Amino acid sequence: MRCLRWVMSLPNPDDYTRVAILIVVLLGTLACDSTSPTTSDTLSCGHRVDPSIVILGENVVLSETGTVQPPQGRPIQQGWTLGRSTEPITDHNEREYARIASYMMPIRDVLICDPDKTSLTLWQTLTAILRINNIKIVQDLSGTPRDQVYSNDGIYEHLTNNGPDENAMLKYLEEAELELKCLAFTNFDFTNPEGENHCVIHGLAQGSGLLIP
Repeated sequence: MRCLRWVMSLPNPDDYTRVAILIVVLLGTLACDSTSPTTSDTLSCGHRVDPSIVILGENVVLSETGTVQPPQGRPIQQGWTLGRSTEPITDHNEREYARIASYMMPIRDVLICDPDKTSLTLWQTLTAILRINNIKIVQDLSGTPRDQVYSNDGIYEHLTNNGPDENAMLKYLEEAELELKCLAFTNFDFTNPEGENHCVIHGLAQGSGLLIP
């Protein structure tokens, strides 16, 4: 399986202020199985972001142990979720990281948990943040599977019509999330261990800001 590797630009632990977190039980409308959000399968799958807690400047990304995650190039991990801080988040990249997570976590839930139970209309609503920022608009399936690029609608159609394809799914999710970060983060080093910068390679204007649907 091909996974993108990134150097995390982490703040010094002494400089990083830990804020008190209110962990909310996440059983929102974007649960994995929209037809039965309280089934055992649903409760064990996905990030389950509660839309009612999503407020810019008030959210943080939490690991499975409840640890606040700083802005980073690494993709969102399974078991992570979105929490609400009891103190305002003023750092630009911290605010944008949580905002990106609020968009990408429901997208991840659809593809990882059960794309068959998500309509194309809902999928296009969830991925509007990618479309208006010109991310994953063009599909190119030439070359080897490692080189193939699925568009937003293309990956949905591929997984719903052809069944699971973990490599294609993870490549799409990792790159889509990273490209949002390229546009949103400022003063952040996206160079990976091989010396490549995904933002530069794909002509993304680092720190130019996100268009919000």
